[in-house]
Amino acid sequence: MSRTRFADTLDGVGDGVPARRPERLHASALASVFTDRSARGIADRLGDLIHSGELAQGLHLPTVRALAAALHVGPTTIATAWAQLRQRGLIHCDRRRGSFVRGPGMLAGRRFASLPPPPPVRLDLSTAYPDPALVPDLAGPMALAVAGTPWREYPDDMVDPHLAAALHATWPFEAEDFTVTSGAHDAVHRVAGVVLRRHDRVLVEEVAAASLLDIVEDHGAQAVPVRCDDEGPLPEALAAALATRPGMLLLQTRMASPYGHALSRRRAESLTPMLAGHDIVIVEHDTAHELAPTPHVSLGEFLPEQILLVRSWNKSHGPHLRVGALAGIRRVVSRVRARQKATGGWPSALTQRALAQMLTDPQTRETIRRARAIYRHRRQQMVHALREQGLTPTGVAGLSVWVPVRDAATAIRSLAADGIGIAPGAPFTVHGDGRSHVRIATTLRHDEHARIARVLGEAHHR
Repeated sequence: MSRTRFADTLDGVGDGVPARRPERLHASALASVFTDRSARGIADRLGDLIHSGELAQGLHLPTVRALAAALHVGPTTIATAWAQLRQRGLIHCDRRRGSFVRGPGMLAGRRFASLPPPPPVRLDLSTAYPDPALVPDLAGPMALAVAGTPWREYPDDMVDPHLAAALHATWPFEAEDFTVTSGAHDAVHRVAGVVLRRHDRVLVEEVAAASLLDIVEDHGAQAVPVRCDDEGPLPEALAAALATRPGMLLLQTRMASPYGHALSRRRAESLTPMLAGHDIVIVEHDTAHELAPTPHVSLGEFLPEQILLVRSWNKSHGPHLRVGALAGIRRVVSRVRARQKATGGWPSALTQRALAQMLTDPQTRETIRRARAIYRHRRQQMVHALREQGLTPTGVAGLSVWVPVRDAATAIRSLAADGIGIAPGAPFTVHGDGRSHVRIATTLRHDEHARIARVLGEAHHR
C-alpha cells in the first residue's frame, strides 16, 4: 500500500501537528490493513506503517468511533491502541482537532521528554540521580590524568591502556573485542545501529529502563516484552518470546531499572540452553554494577560468543564520567569501533585516565563501598515502609522501587499535593501499560519514607 493512498496533500507539519488541518484518512481505507484486530495488533500494524513512511508525518487519522465501526470492534479497543501509539511517540492526540501521525524521526528520549513537566515539589524522587554527598572526589584523579597524559597530541588508540588494564582484570568473561563509548546509552545505541534492521524484534524485560525502550524504537525495531521475577527473565516467558525470532535480547543483569531484579546463577543456567539454540545477540546492561549489593552473574560465562556486556560508572563515580565499556562479540565491536573512528565518537583520554585512577585508588574504592551500603539501606527503608502499608514493591536491589498501585495518576497527584514528586510507570513498559505502577527513586537522603508510604497506601486502598 503506497504512501500516496493514505495522504496526498499534507501541509505545514510542525512538531508532529499540522499547521493547517489536512483531509482526514478515511476509516475504511485504514481498516483494510489490519489482520489482528486487538488493541496491540492495531497499534503494532500502525506502528509498522508509520516507521515505513506509508503513514506520513502530519496525517490526520480517523476518529476512534469511525475506525471502531469500520473494524467492528469496540471504541475502547481503538482508544487503547491510540494510547499505545501515543506512548511510543508515534501519534499526537488533540481533543479538539483529533489524532495525527508524529512520525518516527525524532523519538530519542521521548518517553520522558513527552511527559508534562512535574509540578514544583520540595522533594523530587522522580529520577534516581546519585546523591552528590556519595560521589567520590574527581579533582585529584583528573589532575593525575592531566599530568600523566600527552593531552596535546592525538592518541594512537581510542582506548586508554591504563583503563583497559583495570577493566580486563574485572571483566567476568573472556571477551573477543573491546572498546569504550560515551556512556552506556551510547554503547547500546551504537550496537543497535550495527545489529538491528527496521522491524527486527528485540526482547526486553516486561518492565525496563526507558532509555533502552527508546533505543529500540529509535531504530524502528519492535520491543517484545519478557516477564521477569526477582531472578530475571522467566524461562517460560523467554521461550515464548524467542519464538518470535528476535535479533537481540537486551538484559539488565542487576540493579535493573525500575523492577530491581538481579540475574541469579540458577536462572542463568536455566536460560542458557534455550538461548544457545538461537542466532541472537545478547546485550547485558550492567550500569550500576559498582553499587550493586548482589554478585554479578553474566551469561557471558556460558555463551561468550553471543554476549556483549556494557558497563558505565556515572552513577557510582560521578555524572561527569561519561565513559562506557563495551566488550564481547568481535564482529559487532569491531564495526562499532570503525564507526567511532570515522566520527571521532569516543570519550576523552583524560576522562578515561581519570576513571582508571579511580578504579584502582583505595580511597575511592572505600567511598564507593560506603555509597553501596547507604543506597542499599535507603532502598530497604522505602521498601519496608511501603510493605507496612500493604503495598508490594518488587525486586531485590536498585536505585528506585517499582510499586503496584490502583491508579498511578491518582498516586502521583496525592504525593504532589504533599510536595513530593514520583514517576509514572508508563514510560518503563513496552506498550505504556504501566498506569497501575509508579517508580520512586531511593538515592536521596530524606526522612519521608513513612509519609510517602502512607499517602500511597491511602490512594491505593480507598
